[in-house]
Amino acid sequence: MAENDFSEGLSARVLDTVDVVVATVNDKAVRPAIIAARGIVFGIVIAVVGLAVAVLLSVGFIRLANSYLTAHHVWIAYLVLGGLFCGIGAFLYSKRGVAPSSDG
Repeated sequence: MAENDFSEGLSARVLDTVDVVVATVNDKAVRPAIIAARGIVFGIVIAVVGLAVAVLLSVGFIRLANSYLTAHHVWIAYLVLGGLFCGIGAFLYSKRGVAPSSDG
């Protein structure tokens, strides 16, 4: 009887230790890897969809402006769209971070 209690207690402690080790590894290694992978995948999907939307909106604006607004003068649509993109680019360029200095 005493050996049976000892082996049951030992197996319970070993199982608890294994459970703690697996949970720790999951919390320290697996979970951050899953979060990073999700971030990368969702970022790529958002970037591709955003690029597709930007291209489709640009084509739609040029077709709309060329057909209805500028009496088939496509250069006006190109000028407006180019100015819009230059303005957005200048705004984003002004919000950029400062490059780290290389004093070493």
